[in-house]
Amino acid sequence: MHTFTHGDKSVVFTVLSGEVVGSEKLSETRVTSTGGVHVSGKDSEVTPVRVSSVSIINHEFWVKTPDGVEHDVKLRGVDIPLRTGQDISLISALKKDGSPLHAILQNHTASKRWVLRDGNALHTELELAPFNWNTVLIVSGLCVAGIATAGLGLLAAAGYLFYAIYQGSQRKKLLVSDLNAYLEKLENQVASRIQAPSPAQVMQPAQADLFALAEVIVQEEEVVQASVEAPAENAVLNSDSVRRALSRKL
Repeated sequence: MHTFTHGDKSVVFTVLSGEVVGSEKLSETRVTSTGGVHVSGKDSEVTPVRVSSVSIINHEFWVKTPDGVEHDVKLRGVDIPLRTGQDISLISALKKDGSPLHAILQNHTASKRWVLRDGNALHTELELAPFNWNTVLIVSGLCVAGIATAGLGLLAAAGYLFYAIYQGSQRKKLLVSDLNAYLEKLENQVASRIQAPSPAQVMQPAQADLFALAEVIVQEEEVVQASVEAPAENAVLNSDSVRRALSRKL
């Protein structure tokens, strides 16, 4: 797990890396209609009927991690091409209840990436800037005081409200910027950790096998040649020993 910290805010991210072992897409169609009602005061007139449909893709796939465990991933409303055998990494943020919010999907095999949620979307869905009730209480108090101060309190309340809104927007802008930077950093770390082998690295094992096979063949040829030459040498030595033995007897 990876933790992003910004002031008193923290977000936990997880990275799921592995091989796609199954992928299935289902299309969900929603049909809505409007109109078809009588016009007010004119029972003989009916508003035109309008029918619209929206198709939503539900994508479910399984990722097998190096430890052999298969994880089920569900995406809604996005169409990402995946096939069995591809290596991917999925970066997700965890909500307070532990459910994931998928942010970035990397396809290492196809060298592609998809941003499912950026920092702004995560900021909203994770509720990193909850409603500030203190601002409401202060503005309400200034408004009440404005009644007794001939409107001065109302001006102060309006000024404080605009100031609070501006400060909130600046804090959100900075938080979203830092969150996007952290996502980019985490994505680069994942990509650098899972690098596809270069063509030279892929050829090295095959070349090593060829060299090993050639060495074995050479060794076998040397053994065969030695076994062929050994009897001839022994035969020469035997004939010499026989002649020396005969000369000694003579």
